[in-house]
Amino acid sequence: MRFSQLAEYLQKLEDTTKRLEITAILAELIDELENKETDIALYMSRGYLKAEFETERFNIAEKMMIKILSQAYGTDEKIVKGKYSTLGDLGTVAGELSTGKGFKLNIVETHAALMDIAVTEGSGSQERKILKSAQLLQTAEPTTAKFLTRIILGNVRLGFTELTIVEALVLLLNGAKDKEMKKVIENKYRIHPDIGLIAKRIKQKGVKGLKDVKMEVGVPVHAQKAQRLSGAEEIIEKMGEVWIEYKFDGTRAQLHMDRDKTMKKSSFDQQDMFATEKEILFTKTFTRNLEETTHQFPDIVEAANVQIDATSVILDGEAIGYNKETGKFLPFQETIQRKRKHGIADAAKQIPLKYMVFDILYLNGESLVDMPLIERRKLLDSIIKKGEVIVVDEYTKTEDAKVVAKESKDALAKGLEGIMIKKVNSPYQAGARNFTWVKMKKSEEQILGDTVDCVVLGYYFGRGARAKFGIGGFLAAVWDENEERYKTLTKVGSGLKDDEWGVLKKMADKLAIGAPIKNADIEKKYYCDVWTKPEIVVELAADELSKSKEHSSGFALRFPRLVKFRTDKSATDTTTPSEVAQIYNNQ
Repeated sequence: MRFSQLAEYLQKLEDTTKRLEITAILAELIDELENKETDIALYMSRGYLKAEFETERFNIAEKMMIKILSQAYGTDEKIVKGKYSTLGDLGTVAGELSTGKGFKLNIVETHAALMDIAVTEGSGSQERKILKSAQLLQTAEPTTAKFLTRIILGNVRLGFTELTIVEALVLLLNGAKDKEMKKVIENKYRIHPDIGLIAKRIKQKGVKGLKDVKMEVGVPVHAQKAQRLSGAEEIIEKMGEVWIEYKFDGTRAQLHMDRDKTMKKSSFDQQDMFATEKEILFTKTFTRNLEETTHQFPDIVEAANVQIDATSVILDGEAIGYNKETGKFLPFQETIQRKRKHGIADAAKQIPLKYMVFDILYLNGESLVDMPLIERRKLLDSIIKKGEVIVVDEYTKTEDAKVVAKESKDALAKGLEGIMIKKVNSPYQAGARNFTWVKMKKSEEQILGDTVDCVVLGYYFGRGARAKFGIGGFLAAVWDENEERYKTLTKVGSGLKDDEWGVLKKMADKLAIGAPIKNADIEKKYYCDVWTKPEIVVELAADELSKSKEHSSGFALRFPRLVKFRTDKSATDTTTPSEVAQIYNNQ
């Protein structure tokens, strides 16, 4: 298929907000694609070049893209900037400027050209990226130019996710909805999140083609998530025998190690100016969002080689900073300072980590996710040697609600976030959010019994005392996975310190777009002065949660305030609308 034909499909997807239509268009597209181009076409439709956990990044921002469009179309940069200011999207600007009619590259050739741009590095790489991108865009028709530009900027955003592609694959195979088939495909995607590979296998052999798609060291697994219940009594009534673990206010980290494989590692000097590569034991870490973070955790990587007695393993746990002198854990905002590209060695000394491991998903070539939790724990205990960094999380086993309540109180007294309650005989359900894992957390300073994770959709200009910040409030929403849409929950106009307003504005301005995202339900009275891509996740506390006819989630926060920025979470990893309803009922 020619890339220009793919671009026409992407335009069709942009022209509708109806979930069924989007699914049908995707099913038609997958059916039309040749097998060799299926995976890369789906990657590009989502705005990346490889599987979501390993995609190459172009490192081309708006300012650089303005230079590219200026060079591609022989237009003054001021004109490009003016159109961008009016249209709010550089893809649309490219479409308006383009007069091309001869873009002849097919999908595979276009993907190769884009990969060549992405991997260009070294001295003079920016100039070479600009030249290669401009040359690619010169002959592109308007629609083709629009989507090439968006792919390069990582801003395709057509209102669907990988789970919509799963539904499209079901439609392609079955001609209709099929819950059981969807479950089979989704379960494979959750343990091996490469939607391109999965679609390719299904095109080759149908559902049977998924037989060899298995858990693999180096491929992150979707993390299991926790639900909420009203309190200790309901927890025991619903779950029966449980065990209780402390809930640490760190960053979720999945550790992959394989002693039969090696990987290249860049070793930097103190000034981060020179780098040398050496072969080391294959060890990687990933966030709950499938983002690789290996370079941030050299201490965990080093400890894995010493403390883990296994050939290959995948562990789930929480990385949390601690004070070496007192032994106390540090707040999330301090731990997350380890999220950086340079000065890693210094950061590791200043903020040492404990890796609190609470589950094992894979051991010596075998998946353990279907094994009961209590059996997985025995294996986990048997392979972790005592050490300073990797620590197997402790637990209390009980059927008594009073014990649950006491453990919750003790956790808060120790300055922890709360407790996790897990059903003793439950499997590990990758990507699921259900009642085999339940979390209890409550700040003593808030009336509402829980915090809510939201994504920022845009902000309002500051007035009065906040005029100096240029921001006086923001619109927050939650992600509805069932409808694949963002639902507004609250407008936040207070509860931030002066420096936090500044931080938020700086983050939001980097993500500014010309109009609200298409898959968000927003009442006009909440329309923002500046819209943003949905990437900034915030944790909010409030005095109360009330029902609302104006916010599309059906609820609103009363006197919301910022607890912290959740830079470890993605826009689709917010509190869900059903959880918001549960919090309301608990209240």
